[in-house]
Amino acid sequence: MESGKEKVCREMQTLIAASCIFDKRPTKEFAAFHKNLLNFFFNSIDVNIDYENKLISIWNSKPLAMDPIRLYDLNEAILDRVSYNNLEETLIGCLEEGQLQHNFYKKMLLEYGNSSKGNDMLSA
Repeated sequence: MESGKEKVCREMQTLIAASCIFDKRPTKEFAAFHKNLLNFFFNSIDVNIDYENKLISIWNSKPLAMDPIRLYDLNEAILDRVSYNNLEETLIGCLEEGQLQHNFYKKMLLEYGNSSKGNDMLSA
C-alpha cells in the first residue's frame, strides 16, 4: 500500500508532467507553479524561466559574514543561470524528501492541482 508521502510525490510528478505540456509557454498558473517550485528548491529570492531558450535564472542573496545581525544583503543579489534540456525532468529532479518538502508539495497540489484537469490531486 502506498504511503501518504509516496502518494504526494507521485501526484507532484503527475502535476509537473501536466504543467510541461505546452507549445511555447505554459499557462500563467503553470508558469507560477514552476516558479514557486524552483524558488522553494533553490531557496532563492526570485526565479525567471526563459522557456524559449530553456534557461532558468536564479537570484540568491549574497551572504554577509561581517555583520551577524544582517545575514543577507538583498541589494546585492547573485545571479545564477541553469540551462535545461527537458523541463519536466528538471522539475521532477527538484523534488526532495522531508517533512518540510512534503508539506510544501501538499500546498502546491491544493493550489495548482485543479489546473491539471481530470486528475484527483486534492486527495493527498
